[in-house]
Amino acid sequence: MNANKLHNIFQPILQVDGSMNAKIDAYEMLMRDAAESFPGMEFLNSLTTLEGNERWIAISQSALVNALDGHPNRKIYINLEPCQMEFESVWRFLTDLYNQYGSQIAIEITERRETIHSLDYLDDEIHRLEKIGFELAIDDVCAGSNSYAFIVRQLGAIKRIKLSLLLFKNEDHEIEKSFVNAWLTFARKHHLDFVIEGIANEQLAKTFAGQSNVFQQGFYWGKGTSEIQ
Repeated sequence: MNANKLHNIFQPILQVDGSMNAKIDAYEMLMRDAAESFPGMEFLNSLTTLEGNERWIAISQSALVNALDGHPNRKIYINLEPCQMEFESVWRFLTDLYNQYGSQIAIEITERRETIHSLDYLDDEIHRLEKIGFELAIDDVCAGSNSYAFIVRQLGAIKRIKLSLLLFKNEDHEIEKSFVNAWLTFARKHHLDFVIEGIANEQLAKTFAGQSNVFQQGFYWGKGTSEIQ
């Protein structure tokens, strides 16, 4: 992995009304390599090391300064791997970010894990993020660590959940829609924002347009850019 080629892009998260008018709610900050692809397992493994997190901090800090300085109405979600919360340098970085930008920065907790664990494995870390002041989202519900049981345990702390349609790429549209509707019902019951990720075409965009507390994200609305307009 060539660290010099790693960079961040910002993909829009949109609220779409029944007439397919889209309004940007926030952006998700994503890591990319020289080929504009996710850098893969080598990058993820690097986040289990102090050196890898220092690299992540440097790249992220530079991108966030460019995206947020002078733009007080922008909001950006940062992906945070559970393993990163083992490093005090990451906590210092997050605290400094919140002190500088406040509610313009929110945290998405990812679904990845290396070992089996109990449902309370992130309780202390999530409480610490809450105490700093961050709005929290759970990324990729029903994938990896982010199970239904884990999400129910965190209901008092989180504001938003995300469901990726990529999980259902081998299913037909009706099954895909059934999964979305189940999680949407759950989100509404618990007063959570609900982001549908992986919107790849107009059919999908129209299917989920015009619903309250529902947001869309995906290639149909833009792959993301390093420079937000």
